[in-house]
Amino acid sequence: MIFAVVMLVLGVLAYGISGARLHKGSQAEGGALRSGSWWVGTLLQGAGFLFTLFARRFLPLLIVQACVTSALAVTAVIQHVQGVRRLRASDAVAVLAVVAGIAALGMGTITGPPPPIESRDVVVLLGCAAACALGLLLPEGPVVNGLLAGFGFSFSAICARLLIGDHAHPLWRFWELPVINWVAGVLIGAGMVLGQVHLTKGLARGHAAPVLGCNYGMATVFPAAFGIGLLGEHTRPGALPQVVVGLVLALAGAFWLLRTEDEAGALDGGDAHA
Repeated sequence: MIFAVVMLVLGVLAYGISGARLHKGSQAEGGALRSGSWWVGTLLQGAGFLFTLFARRFLPLLIVQACVTSALAVTAVIQHVQGVRRLRASDAVAVLAVVAGIAALGMGTITGPPPPIESRDVVVLLGCAAACALGLLLPEGPVVNGLLAGFGFSFSAICARLLIGDHAHPLWRFWELPVINWVAGVLIGAGMVLGQVHLTKGLARGHAAPVLGCNYGMATVFPAAFGIGLLGEHTRPGALPQVVVGLVLALAGAFWLLRTEDEAGALDGGDAHA
């Protein structure tokens, strides 16, 4: 359990630093793929996924997802120190509101034991991958791309949990894995790639905080809905007030962070495009 908590903390830090690097790289004049900052951010994001993958082995999925949202605060503090986006007191309160609200939503659900992988689940997740890919045709923007990024990352995380929870087919014995497990493995990669594309598009057009806030919000809400609908999870007894308060906090913080760039304070164009 201690090992899982350590992995979770390392994952949060990796995701937080990654958010700042990805934002800088996504707005580079030569394009994201030519930016060293973007590649560093992507590698850190992969490290964050691996760290939290270990944490998901011993901790409930929603607890891990909820804690990962605190990476938003890490990114916001880094960008404040770098002068990319100055945090006013109201900005700090908004970031904390998003983190606390999403954490309350995630912790209001009881995660069931890891279920076996069923064809029904994989069919739904294949539909999610198709919807996320079709989202590339939608108009770009911080909200749209942030939500779609979270959608991609969240169905990838669900597939990872299903694979890790399948004790009858350990991953290291890959030659014995059923076809359905291979499909789930491919969906993990597809979700990460689609999520990364949407995240890069969103960060290229807006501030990191609103894009990442929408990303983390979707990455918590969708697994919760999927868990309740298909994996036998349920809300905690008497947790409805907590869920309502969490939703209000998260939405209020997100709406504040989504205000116009003119109201957002100083954004040094040189820092943003360096």
